[in-house]
This record gives sequence, C-alpha cells and structure tokens, in this order.
Amino acid sequence: MSSPAEPITPPIDPEFDPLAFWIQHRTKILLFTGIFLVAVASYGVAEWTRGKTLAGAQRLLGSAKTADDYRKLIAEYPTTNAAGNAHLLLAEQLRKEGKLDEASALLRTFPAKYPEHPLLSGAWTSLAANLEAQGKADEALATYQKVSTSYGASFSAPIALMAQARLLKANGKTEEAGRIYEQVIARFADNIVAQQATYENRQLKK
Repeated sequence: MSSPAEPITPPIDPEFDPLAFWIQHRTKILLFTGIFLVAVASYGVAEWTRGKTLAGAQRLLGSAKTADDYRKLIAEYPTTNAAGNAHLLLAEQLRKEGKLDEASALLRTFPAKYPEHPLLSGAWTSLAANLEAQGKADEALATYQKVSTSYGASFSAPIALMAQARLLKANGKTEEAGRIYEQVIARFADNIVAQQATYENRQLKK
C-alpha cells in the first residue's frame, strides 16, 4: 500500500526589496505619477481660471450702470451668477423705461440660461409683475401660482401669494382670496407679509 503523498511546501518568498521593485516597475510608476501630476495641474489651472472669471464678472457688475454695460457682462461672462444678476437688472431697467415686452422676453429666457441661480424665483415673480402691469391678469395669476408652488420655500413665495390674492379679489373671487391670505398667515407667521395678509383678510369680511 502506497504511503499518502506528502504535502507540498510552498516556496518561501524572499524578503521584499524596494530597490528591486523600483527597477522592475519604474516605468509604470513614472507613468502613473505623470498622469496624476497632470491631473492635479489641470485642476489647479481650471480653478484659477474660474476664480479669475468670477472676479472679473463681479468687478464688471459693480461698475455697470447702463443697459449696454449689463449686456456686455452677459456676453463676456455668460455662465456666471454675476451675468444672471445683470440679466435681472437689465430687465428691471427695461421695465422702468416702459419696455415691458422687451423686459418680459428677457425674463422668459432666464430659467433656461441660469437654472441654478439663487434669484430664479425672483425672475418668475418679476415676469408675473410685468404681465400684471400689461393687463394680462390670467397669465400673471398663473405665473404667480408657479412661483408659490414650485418655489414655496423661497423669499418670493409670500409675495406671489399676496399677488394672487389681490388678483382674485379684483376679479370678485373673495373666498379664494381669503383662503390665500389665511395660507400666508399660517405659513409665514414670522414674515412682515403676514401682517398685511391679516389686514387684507379682515377687509374682505367687512
């Protein structure tokens, strides 16, 4: 009867030699190091360029006074928040000049150009106010409703709700207006707008 096979002892790895590892793999190490350094350098350049762009846009916004100044900033720094601010300031200037159609057309392009801008709800509210000033009550009401539903937590929400109530009241829909005033009072109790809503709601009941 044959004896069972003896277990094979695995060879013992020699002690790790850093120099030998370097000599064997230095090409790959240098390649990966080079790629890493290029990536770091590219990121650094991109951040520096971005910072310079933002600074330039803010500087130009600070000195802008005319419609042409705002248009220049928008053209030169189109992707910055400063350009979005200039967009809104230009629309406001056009509104003051009585160019409501032009101002509204400009505001309609704002959401697509600056979807992440912190004043996006303000752009919609400004558009609604323009429409209201032009006598387009139904379209204005729908736009105010968009603000209060899509941007319910924004600074524009109570303003939009008050505007809705005003339009509904003017249209003889006092019950609907009253419900909106009550909504403002409940949702924005710490806002000064709630005081106005309380007053307007009392006036409805007289």
